[in-house]
Amino acid sequence: MLLKEQYQVLVKSLLPYAQKELGFKNSPKINFVDDQDNSKNPLGKTAYYHPEDKEITIFVTNRHPKDILRSVAHELIHYKQDEDGRLTQSMRQGLQDKNYTQNNTTLRKFEEEAYLNGNMIFRDWEDNYKNNSKQIIKITKESKQMNESNIRATIKKLVAKVISEEKEKKKSKKEEEQRADVSKVRDSAKKSLKTRNVVREQEDESTLSLSEWKNQELFGLLSNKFFGRNLVETAKPDFLDLDKDGDKKESMKQAAKQSKKPEEKEEEEILVKGMKPKAKKGKVPPQLQKYVKSKKEKK
Repeated sequence: MLLKEQYQVLVKSLLPYAQKELGFKNSPKINFVDDQDNSKNPLGKTAYYHPEDKEITIFVTNRHPKDILRSVAHELIHYKQDEDGRLTQSMRQGLQDKNYTQNNTTLRKFEEEAYLNGNMIFRDWEDNYKNNSKQIIKITKESKQMNESNIRATIKKLVAKVISEEKEKKKSKKEEEQRADVSKVRDSAKKSLKTRNVVREQEDESTLSLSEWKNQELFGLLSNKFFGRNLVETAKPDFLDLDKDGDKKESMKQAAKQSKKPEEKEEEEILVKGMKPKAKKGKVPPQLQKYVKSKKEKK
């Protein structure tokens, strides 16, 4: 049986017995502390009661279980003194003095009471406990069960800790990847937005599509007729650059005219005016070119 299991199980039996004998209302919290450095000191600490927290601290390293139980019984007397209101605020301050048992007569009496009554409470409990053989068997079984349950609980905690750490690593890695993806998308969006802004700055905001220009032109004509003035200032749309001169503001008709060769323009003017085309000096007139061509082919 492990030492820790021995005194922990025995304390479970000592506490209700002391509560019944001393009459305190609530059981205090007891902290068992393992302190190797303190255990190496021949005059090191064994136990103390902390009135502010209502807690008892017991040092257990390298101590016999019976010695640990005597310390528990001793501190329970101080706990009862505090619960009865006998440990006043001034006395609590007096406990800060390392030599309070020599310098404070009241606190000295409290210590005498704790040594006497605490040891007697422990002795009475021990005698009753030893006389009950069934209780000893029970305590042995509880110790074994506690040992197995502690091992299972420890293994379970270790496994849960490893699983939790692995999940945390995967979660952190996934979050980093997500942040990296979001950063890439954000950078790409910024570049795209910057490019669109540059294009918009280069475009002429006054340019309208052909359908928009026609709608505004029609509205302008109607408003001019009914209101006596044009209510909108229409902007001419961009036209196809038929003559390849870079001017998209001129009409397609004008661009088409400019794109024709001088000869084509001249023939077009002659046809429009109903005139007969004149031949240039040294050349066959256009109206006779087919006839002359057919004669040459016959020869």
